[in-house]
Amino acid sequence: MYLIREDIDLLKSMPRGLPDLYFFRHLKGNGAARPGQRFGHDYLWKWWKKACSNLGIEGVDLYGGTRHSTVIYLRELGHSPEAVKRASMHSTNKAFERYLQVTASEVRSIYADARCNKRKRCKQNEPGFVYTL
Repeated sequence: MYLIREDIDLLKSMPRGLPDLYFFRHLKGNGAARPGQRFGHDYLWKWWKKACSNLGIEGVDLYGGTRHSTVIYLRELGHSPEAVKRASMHSTNKAFERYLQVTASEVRSIYADARCNKRKRCKQNEPGFVYTL
């Protein structure tokens, strides 16, 4: 696990738990689990499937769905594809390119920047428009 200094400082500021205090644990009992008991192997999967069902999403597993979201979020923060690939620990371009796709907002932003640079007189944050047929 890779942590930045800010994460390490945050972790050190938290009260220490017992060695068996799990990150993913039940806060309250639910009949089958006691408070503080860790989630079972299928617990996150169960809730992931329920969330996907509620949203009408099919064929997206927990690992792939969360990894894709992480890659998209890092790109939206402005990190280069190379940096995102290293951070997400993708070993091949083929696997990484499935996750890294240009979004409509990114296309609009690129177009707006190019438009502003061409005119050399645009205002900061001037919106660009992308017409689709």
